[in-house]
Amino acid sequence: MAAIALSATTAEADVRLPHIFGDHMMLQQQSTCPIWGWASPGEKITIKGSWGSETITEANSDGKWDARISTKKFGGPYTITISGKNTIVINDVLIGEVWLASGQSNMEIPMMGWQPQDTILGAHKDMQNANNDHIRFINIKQQAGFEPKEDSEGYWNAINPQTITFCSAIAYYYAQKINSETGIPVGIINASWAGCNAESWVDIEYLKSLPEYKDKIAEYMTSLPLQINLHNWIKKHPVVKPGDNWQNEFSAMKFNDEECAKLSFDDSQWKEMRLPCYYDNPENIGNYDGVVWFRRKVNIPSDWQGKKLILSLGPIDDMDAAFVNGEKVGETMESGFWNLERKYTIQPGLVRAGEMLIAVRMLDNGNGGGIYGRADLMKIYPEGEENNPENAVYIAGFWKYLPTCEYLDDVLFQYDHKTREYYSRPQVDVTLSNKTLAANYYGMLKPLMPFKVAGVIWYQGESNIGRAEEYSKLFPTLVQCWRDAFKNQGMKFYYCQIAPYEFGFASPSYELREAQRRCMKLMNGVGMVSLIDIGRKETMHPVRKREVGERLALWPLNDLYGKKCETSGPDFQSMVINKNTIELTFEHAESGLVAKGGRLSGFEIGDSRGNFLPAEATISGDKVIVQCPEIPKPKNVRYCWQNYIRTASLFNGAGLPASSFTTEKRISPKKQVFTE
Repeated sequence: MAAIALSATTAEADVRLPHIFGDHMMLQQQSTCPIWGWASPGEKITIKGSWGSETITEANSDGKWDARISTKKFGGPYTITISGKNTIVINDVLIGEVWLASGQSNMEIPMMGWQPQDTILGAHKDMQNANNDHIRFINIKQQAGFEPKEDSEGYWNAINPQTITFCSAIAYYYAQKINSETGIPVGIINASWAGCNAESWVDIEYLKSLPEYKDKIAEYMTSLPLQINLHNWIKKHPVVKPGDNWQNEFSAMKFNDEECAKLSFDDSQWKEMRLPCYYDNPENIGNYDGVVWFRRKVNIPSDWQGKKLILSLGPIDDMDAAFVNGEKVGETMESGFWNLERKYTIQPGLVRAGEMLIAVRMLDNGNGGGIYGRADLMKIYPEGEENNPENAVYIAGFWKYLPTCEYLDDVLFQYDHKTREYYSRPQVDVTLSNKTLAANYYGMLKPLMPFKVAGVIWYQGESNIGRAEEYSKLFPTLVQCWRDAFKNQGMKFYYCQIAPYEFGFASPSYELREAQRRCMKLMNGVGMVSLIDIGRKETMHPVRKREVGERLALWPLNDLYGKKCETSGPDFQSMVINKNTIELTFEHAESGLVAKGGRLSGFEIGDSRGNFLPAEATISGDKVIVQCPEIPKPKNVRYCWQNYIRTASLFNGAGLPASSFTTEKRISPKKQVFTE
């Protein structure tokens, strides 16, 4: 016992650092950079940079310490030595330009892509040739919090053909562009999370300034103690730990619940869910990551007996194993295949006429979750009959379901499937996820603050579609929150306007794009890039990530690094109504206006009632003239006012596209249509 006590005391006295400080890291050049950590209360800490900077500090009564170390012009590699009762040496440190990359899936998607659909154009060749020690990156662990976290896992890497696969594609191309143009080393701190909304990145105290969040904050505060109680309940359960290999960490796990696949297993008390669907909504399971079993019995035609069949389930988010009458027929247990359609072969020996049990154990390790594709993809059919829809048994509809393992803090907690223990799980109205108010701010950003960065690149907005007016207030609040937290009021903030995609009639993404465009006028030190010309109808994730990163890089190259260049496509500035025409002027048109393909398209003109019709638009010098004979007294103009745009037409001489826009005062105007 004495030995254990001595060991604990020694560990407590050790100087420790958060993960943001480590080998291969980068510090912001020509700055006073914060550095912090933990030690014994009152312990003196000395920090030395091998470039000639030194500082001394002392741990406070809570054992926390912080200091400032000055940096010189870019260069390295250097070492940083932190000395107290023990000594830590950080090796291979570069001094250069450090940028924080954040947002949702488009910023998160790595160079290797998310197969099979969300790939990166040209990435395969770029990864093979990647070997640049002057580009460094760290991926911050995705974790949500109801209160500020002290640390978040992550490790710095230099770019090479092995490490680049995990680097944010947009962030890499951004860093590569700056590095190649300036010769300055560039570091990327990637704190992004697919599916998140903007309010999850803002401190609760700042959200209180927005009336739109009054009720949500009240609900949040009421649910806080309930959420803590839920976490405590979950963590009382037996643990099933993932493996060490992140790519295959779940494939070899023993869940001890295979009984759920057997035909004889009693599922009469299981609840039902209509598939396909995402289950993370209140009418289904709600916010939940982990293992869920689905079971359904189907009737097999007599003439199929002894034939080889195909079990088609559509895409499953994230992983799964499929069983027929208790026998496994296939599985997809590697991460990253959440949008892959599942098709498994049922061998002839398992095929008998009459009742057949289909059981699927799916595992969601973050975001979404479910068997979520089109209903017509869920079917069983004889091999070779895929294109014969009449010769299939369709299996969409109601399935029995039971969650059996919950994934929390990188651990799976086991629920007893025999007693259906999950159904007694405490219920909480506001659960912790990457959509919870302030959750990503507390879990992923707070551990980084106030690390010195040159600025932020941001790609987010898809999860806030349908709330454009709200976003126009929320986003500037987010920017101010971050500038205050990083203690840098001049911190640059460059962001992407979301790309076109067929979100559906009920989801007006063009309004969210307009909110993002108008935010440019509300803040200083910000810049937006239009992606109106690189959207995809099939997915909200453009494949042309190089263009996204390089367009973002134009802003700091012009603003910070002395490379005078155009930073944006034409941006609507003002209009003048001349009888039956409207004359539009644009910023960022000094290099001239260009009609790609020879003529302008995508323009609409509207009357005083809000009715719009397609219009003819022509370039006249540095202006665009818009008119429509059917609207003799025009009031407003719209451009690319749709979710998905096949071909954008208005560019400037620098080859950069204009943003979509409306001249209407409100972002979400009253919708009217012409009638015969």
